[in-house]
Amino acid sequence: MTITLLELLLGLLLIALLAILAIRLGAIDVPGALAGAVISLFTFLAGGFAWLIIIVIFFGVSSLLTRFRYDYKKRIGSAQEKGGRRSWPNTLANGGIALTAAIGELYFHSDIFTLVFLASIAAAMADTLATEIGLLSQSTPRLITDLRRTVKAGTSGGITGLGETAAIMASVFVALVGILLSLFSPGLTKVIVVFAAVVVGAMIGTCSDSVLGATAQAVYRCAVCGELTESAIHHDQKTMLVRGSRLIENNSVNFIGIIIGTIAAVLIYLGLSAVV
Repeated sequence: MTITLLELLLGLLLIALLAILAIRLGAIDVPGALAGAVISLFTFLAGGFAWLIIIVIFFGVSSLLTRFRYDYKKRIGSAQEKGGRRSWPNTLANGGIALTAAIGELYFHSDIFTLVFLASIAAAMADTLATEIGLLSQSTPRLITDLRRTVKAGTSGGITGLGETAAIMASVFVALVGILLSLFSPGLTKVIVVFAAVVVGAMIGTCSDSVLGATAQAVYRCAVCGELTESAIHHDQKTMLVRGSRLIENNSVNFIGIIIGTIAAVLIYLGLSAVV
């Protein structure tokens, strides 16, 4: 995509202003903002303002929902750490695949990288909404690997009807935004294929995230309060591993889930494109 000098300057200014605003609002720390700025810059260079708008929507909505009813989430022990301020590992976990797609698009200029970009953002947003809105559900979460079993709100692998509905709405929203911004060539068939691939892929990614959270993600027990936690340190004391792998924490699960969802979207896209 060809970007004029004026567009480049405007894009750089917008990215810088948004990074500063996010830091001032406490939505992200400085390293996280720098990582977000790099991701935003490459996506802007690859897809112009259309791609940048999608990135901004994702980070903006994610930050707002993370801080929405934060006190309640903190009270039940499921709030994001550091007052909801996101860090660079979280930024890369959610935006790393989008960054890879942007670099691929810069070099190869193919619709497949546009699909990878859109599907990865849809998967990331679906998972974020499933978590942040699902925590507000009045119904008791159920473990995705055993739906007969209820779990405490915020438990890795726990799902609710409200959370899953929010995930579906998020994936549909991202797919529609991508289509409305003309990220793909026009045509009803193309639109249907892209929409189906992005939405289904995002939901596969979200479900994969939950399964990994219920099986592989590290869960510890605090030696002080006896509560289960995802942190290796609780009440300033080392915690004891109860299940999962120490190498797999929440950001790792998010990243793997997004990869699975994106791969699923690409396969669905290629499969449907071959038969319609």
